[in-house]
Order: sequence, then structure tokens, then C-alpha cells
Amino acid sequence: MKLKRLYPPQKAVNSLHSETGTGCEAAGYPPLQKEALLFFTGWGMDETPFMHNLPPNKDLIICYDYRSLDFDSTLLSTYEGIYVVAWSMGVWAASQVLPDSNLPLKQSIAINGTPFPIDDMRGIPPAIFEGTLNNLNEATLQKFRRRMCGSGSAFQAFLEIAPQRPVEELKEELVAIGRQYSELPPSTFVWNKAIIGESDHIFPPKNQEQAWQKYCNEIQRYDGAHYDEKILKENLAPAAASSKLLIAQRFTKAIGTYPHEARVQQQIARKMCSLLQQHLPAHSLRRVVEFGCGTGTYSRLLLRSFRPEHLLLNDLCEEMRHSCRDILNERVSFLPGDAEALDFPHGTELITSCSVLQWFEHPDAFFRKCENILNAQGYIAFSTFGKENMKEIRQLTGQGLAYRSREELTASLSALYDIVHTEEEVISLNFNNPMEVLYHLKQTGVTGTCNQSWTRSKLNLFCQEYERLFSPGKGSVSLTYHPIYIIAKKR
Repeated sequence: MKLKRLYPPQKAVNSLHSETGTGCEAAGYPPLQKEALLFFTGWGMDETPFMHNLPPNKDLIICYDYRSLDFDSTLLSTYEGIYVVAWSMGVWAASQVLPDSNLPLKQSIAINGTPFPIDDMRGIPPAIFEGTLNNLNEATLQKFRRRMCGSGSAFQAFLEIAPQRPVEELKEELVAIGRQYSELPPSTFVWNKAIIGESDHIFPPKNQEQAWQKYCNEIQRYDGAHYDEKILKENLAPAAASSKLLIAQRFTKAIGTYPHEARVQQQIARKMCSLLQQHLPAHSLRRVVEFGCGTGTYSRLLLRSFRPEHLLLNDLCEEMRHSCRDILNERVSFLPGDAEALDFPHGTELITSCSVLQWFEHPDAFFRKCENILNAQGYIAFSTFGKENMKEIRQLTGQGLAYRSREELTASLSALYDIVHTEEEVISLNFNNPMEVLYHLKQTGVTGTCNQSWTRSKLNLFCQEYERLFSPGKGSVSLTYHPIYIIAKKR
């Protein structure tokens, strides 16, 4: 197996360096990022089709050529986190090598492939695989790629970035894949997510569905072909990563002002803690995880109220560690990173948070992950925000999060949990004028992913409309918060 490292564009680097080799022969360039995206390509590929899909804040390491599954992880040894994306035959290759790699895996996504690549029911039917191998030449390779791309225009675009490998080498790779698949035991590696193209003419979608029954936590579908540049780009250089980075940046900037300005969030944290005291067993909790701890308001309440033997604090912003340093000790630890991608300790008794879940991209998958992590008597408890939250801002700017209702959240949880308690409330804050509202939002960091650009005329119009529509009394304007509280027990 060959690995090639590509660096993201950075001001400190004037050119794109790469490292390549069989079995990871490093060229001497150090990692530029703390995290890497490890991408397992399909059969017949090299780095060429994917060099333009560089993630903005990770090094990209591309794996290809499965004539051998020898996987030397030396190139990956200095990274603090590894995100895995695999496509086509790369899904099988990754499933084989990752379980023994000892890499700090944070997320794994499989696209249009399965751990059983040559299988009538779960992969490419053996007759089609053998036919492709026996008849492989330049002409049939182009027919395969046309079928892989799904449309003529997508095929023509692919030809401009096609791999630079000879057909005889590709035939050797197919032979090796067939031999290794028959000799190696099936992998039990479980993927976080599998993505299936409904028009895939290489790995039949029905076979992919069958293959993933036990080996992934979430299945996502899209209406596209086996090779879909948009889907690959979204997962190799995801806008979501940029979105999470923007969230982290804005909350980091608000560290100094959040404790003073976040009055509603503090009120919610106190109520959430009170609800836990009412509805959880009286015995003290031994192991607790709080995701999205922020500056530690809720964390300190949990410590005082429950005195857990170990409290693991997590936040997307690594800088929050400093805000919590007064409570960090042998019983309280801090784990930075995206809670949707991290693995929390198994056997945890309570996974909880305040005012965080609304930022998640895949809350249902997170609920399933928590159910696997919690012990037999474990609870998940959180507050989030409902559809009326900051309705004033959404109405005037057209921007806002996709809030879920209490009914939608409880329905999602009910497949795995018994609902212990739910409630919601509406809290209205009053400000002297709309500029104070904007200042409040900025100082708490809750502008999140909003990219509103203000000109003087836009700002004036915003203020005029805000005062006209949302003024409960003379000389004041309102801002709505809509907290939802949920406690659920693992079934």
C-alpha cells in the first residue's frame, strides 16, 4: 500500500510538499497540522484525482495501490487525531488495516464500498469482478470509469484528473485484491457512517445496505453514482469542518465575556442540575461526561451536586481548558475535540450537557453512540434550544440554526432510551436597543456559524425593523430563548 501526504495551503508554506512511498517512505517534511485526514482511495487510483480536495485544517494522507496491505503507520505517528474517509475498494482495505493500527481515530466514513468487496449479496458480484479482471485493457478500463462516473459530463471531468497508472499494474492490483480477500478473515471494524449512492453501478446499493447491517452506526444515502465528486469533496474538504472551526473560533473569542453575558445559559445550567437531582437516583454518580463544557458553569454545578469519582470535560475549543483549570485535578480531566467524533469512556453513568446539542450536525448518530458508551443503568441528559430560539434574528436576517422541537428530540431518543423527563420554556431578555442585542450575541459567542456581513445601510435597516417588530415596551427590545430539557435512561 502506498501513502502520500499532502499539506493544506498555509501562509508559512510557499509550495505544496508531498511525501510518498511504498510502506510510508517519508521525505522528511514534518506534519503541519495536529490532525490528519486519512483517505483510502478505490482500485486503480493514485493521488491525482483528489489533490484539489485538501481539507482546510488537516493534512491529507492518501492511501492507494492494494497489491499489498502492508500498512506502515510511521507517517501518522505524530498526529493527535486521525479522521478516516474510505471510498470504493478502499473501504475493504481500511477495514483490514485500521483495527491493528493503534491510531487515534476520531471519525470513520465509508463511501460506496463495503468490508466484503467480492460478494453476491454484500459487494461486487464475483462474476462481475472476474469479468472485469479477465477482460481488462485500455478500452474496458475507460468503460469501467464511464460506468463509475454515471454520466458523460462527469466522465469527461474525471478524465482531466485521471490516475497515472498503467493497465498492467491495475490488473496486478485486482488479482492481489481477489487473493487477499479470499485469504484474510473478515474485519469486524465498525464505521461511524456509511454513505450509499442510489445510482451506484459498481457496488450495487442493495448489496451495500446488506453489508452495513452490523458494521456502521449510521447510513446516509444520496442520489448519485459510484464516483461523485461533490460527495467526495464534502467529505474530504467538508464545509462542516469549516463550520465547526468557525464555531470554535467565535466561542474562543468570547471566553472573557461569556461568564458575564451568558445569563440565560447560566439559568439553564442551574435548572438542568436541579432536574438531575430530582430525577436521577440518589446515589452519587461515579463516572460522568460533560460534552461542550465551555467555561465550566455547568461543570462546577455537577461537581458540587454529585461529587462524581471522575468527571470528563469536553469542548470543541481547546482553550476552554484554561477556563476550567481551577477544577482540573486527578478526578476532573479535559478532552478537547468534536464530541460527535470522539469516543468517550465506556461504562459512563451520565452523559450530559447544557446549551450545546443545537450545534450538532448528526444528533441521532450521537444518541446511538452514547447508548453504546453508557453502562446498563446510564442516563443521557441535556438542554438544547427549540424552534422559537432567537426568532427575532432569524426573521430579520434569514440566518439561524435548524432547531428541533421537543417532540422530534424525544421521538429520536425513544428508540434507544426511556424518556424520564422533558420540558421546555420561553425566556425573553430585554435590551435597550438592537445594537445591545448584537453585542450580547457576540460576547456570548452564539453567533456560531452566522456569516452576516453588515454595511451601514443594512445595520440601520436591521435596527429599525427590530424596534418596529420586537419592542415590548417603550425604550426596549426583546430577544427570545427557547430552552428544552430532556433526561433519558438507557433501555
